[in-house]
Amino acid sequence: MSILTQEATPWLAEDRSVPALAGARRESGSPGVGRAAEPEVAPVAKRRYHSTKYKLRVLAEIDANSGKAGVILRREGLYSSCLSKWRKERDEMNTKKSPTSANKQMHNELAKKDREIKRLELKLQKAEGIIELQKKTSEMLNLMSKKADEES
Repeated sequence: MSILTQEATPWLAEDRSVPALAGARRESGSPGVGRAAEPEVAPVAKRRYHSTKYKLRVLAEIDANSGKAGVILRREGLYSSCLSKWRKERDEMNTKKSPTSANKQMHNELAKKDREIKRLELKLQKAEGIIELQKKTSEMLNLMSKKADEES
């Protein structure tokens, strides 16, 4: 297909979703629209994620075979900078205090006691309100009885 035909009829252009065969040449000297000049360019690398289990396994293997760290790194396709980061993460995981069952029980008991204290404070306020009401009622009855005594 010539350059003129491709430019004049873009829908007839070859399918770009399928990679070209190795060693195949285009008729034109230019790479074409939307194509890289060098077909051998590697795609952009994707970020790799490793599980904690994998990291710990590799670290354990390297710690066991300290002289063969380079071999293990090449085999796994890793860099030495990964090891230092992973060791740091491992040390942080080991130093973190995980809540023990005793801590959880103590926390639950404290929360339970706090709820009980709030409930009892509310009950106390109600009782004090009732006592105040009784005092006022008693005073009113005393006043009424004095007036009744004075009138008679």
